[in-house]
Amino acid sequence: MDEIAADWIFEGGRVLTLDPRRPVAQALAVAGGRVVAVGGRAEVRRRRARGTRVVDVRGATIVPGLVDAHAHLDREGLKSVYPSLARCRSIAEIQGLVRRLAAATPKGEWIVTMPVGTPPFYQDAPGGLADKRWPTRADLDAAAPEHPVYVRGIWGYWNRPPVYSIASTRALARAGVTRDTTAPKGVEIQRDGSGEPTGVFVEHNAVQVLEMTLMRAAPRFTHATRLAALVESQRIYAARGVTAVYEGHGIAPEVLAVYREAHERRALKMRATLAVSPTWDGAGESERALGDLASWAAGRGLGDDRLRVAGICLHYGGDPEVARLLHDAQPYTGWAGFVESCNGREAYTTQARLAASLGLRVNTLATRSLADVLAVWEEIAAETPLAPLRWVLVHLNDATPQQLERIRRLGVMATTNPISYLWRSGAAEAAKLGGAAERLLPHRSLARLRIPFGLATDNKPANLWRAFSAAVDRRDMASGQVLGAGERLTRAQALAALTIGGARLTCAERERGRLAPGYAADLAVLEHDPLTAPLEAVAEQRARLTMVGGEVIWNDA
Repeated sequence: MDEIAADWIFEGGRVLTLDPRRPVAQALAVAGGRVVAVGGRAEVRRRRARGTRVVDVRGATIVPGLVDAHAHLDREGLKSVYPSLARCRSIAEIQGLVRRLAAATPKGEWIVTMPVGTPPFYQDAPGGLADKRWPTRADLDAAAPEHPVYVRGIWGYWNRPPVYSIASTRALARAGVTRDTTAPKGVEIQRDGSGEPTGVFVEHNAVQVLEMTLMRAAPRFTHATRLAALVESQRIYAARGVTAVYEGHGIAPEVLAVYREAHERRALKMRATLAVSPTWDGAGESERALGDLASWAAGRGLGDDRLRVAGICLHYGGDPEVARLLHDAQPYTGWAGFVESCNGREAYTTQARLAASLGLRVNTLATRSLADVLAVWEEIAAETPLAPLRWVLVHLNDATPQQLERIRRLGVMATTNPISYLWRSGAAEAAKLGGAAERLLPHRSLARLRIPFGLATDNKPANLWRAFSAAVDRRDMASGQVLGAGERLTRAQALAALTIGGARLTCAERERGRLAPGYAADLAVLEHDPLTAPLEAVAEQRARLTMVGGEVIWNDA
């Protein structure tokens, strides 16, 4: 039988296949969107034909495409929609930027900027300003007296609440905010000595409601904006070697419509597996809603190998008033992209049990509720085994050895966010556990117990190699403290979590996650070998080329 001629041959580097039968190779051939040969250069070159594109990777390392296990892909491109204040180091510099925007904006039209501070975490605000204070409406009025000006607050999870937003006098007037305005739950309107609003809003809610309530008049992300942002987001993620995302936090209808249109336009270059964000209000409507949802989202759901929608995200706990405000704001979801819910134990159990009986995959954020969620899942598993449904503990933040054993027995999966909970604020998280840092993101134990898991960025920031580094190093970025060294992943284990673990999460482990004959040609050509290069170099590396199904979606040539 004749060998299939290759569309692509990659040679001149090192191939980390993640295939135990041949872990390392020197060359790789792709045809018809799949890997057809992996091996030595001469062996693979036999696939060369007249139309074959031969790429000398010049000593680079080739790995299977990375899967961001909790990406919020739709959000990244939105960060460039409005002008950034990141370089501003004083209120005067903020005013200078606003003046320039005002000069280019018709009078009376909105001027909206990104938050005060430095991305991705905005931890330096307002201390990073020479003034050591937040701007006020008076500062914005001086720069643009004839425009409504609004300085957006951060998305709370980029750092943590409180979140500060600032509106000018004209913006407050457009929004109808006066000295008599009553703020919604968790929101504070700062006032001067005479009782007038200063223009500064302080929000203490984890999920922000300001732009759904008091500042609903401010410009919003439109469908067209979100569509353009999704295209830009893919470029940014692909530049790190990401080829697929899993969105277990749930996707709201307005964002699902964007994914669908992008796919129809052939603008969805990465693979996306999305869970549905429930839009119903509590358990009362759940029976009908879940029945309807199961008709198309049960099992592997609907879609193809580029866009698939399956399962739901069910929240445990939450703030009922915040959830009500955000439900009332539908279909708009702001930065979130999902619909916030609040479920007590009874409501959550009712919905989760029904979902299991209908064959629906359930994703639940277990950041602070693992003990309660496990108890409910064990009740349900006594009736309906969960392993075949591939339920997911999203944001598995901390777990005791006993809880890990229970997770293993349930046969469920997990995702973790090493950037936030190990690198950005690991020392603070460990302190919450009474110093039991080995309980914090216990990756090594997950691997030892063979609990399937994937690593995620949670879009803070969109760099999965930083998550890789955090899982391997377990070092708090501010203090340099190592947090539970015994739970460090080896580099090989971390790479497997990014590839094989992600493929399992997206129910594609027989198709993706390895570079072996027959597997999809999802791959990344990297600047640095993640198994041997200095860890800090790996943490900030980019891909030279990223391919999905034989199609190049990023090329840094």
